[in-house]
Amino acid sequence: MTPVADIERPAVLRTVEPVAPRGQTLQDVLCGVWEDLCAHRTATCPICAGAMSPRYGSGPAAVAGRCEDCETELA
Repeated sequence: MTPVADIERPAVLRTVEPVAPRGQTLQDVLCGVWEDLCAHRTATCPICAGAMSPRYGSGPAAVAGRCEDCETELA
């Protein structure tokens, strides 16, 4: 077993910039994504800011969205 002190650690931790503008709640962000998806528009992924396309079930309404970049699904 390797002692904890011998494990290599990254020199710099990667920081992730928030996708949502300051002042928006999670509810605000998700509602905005759903509004775009339900209007048959591409939305901004709340995780990576990629393009989230609407996904359809057996009817004409969008039932989910899937990001083309990170493959996050909102259902």
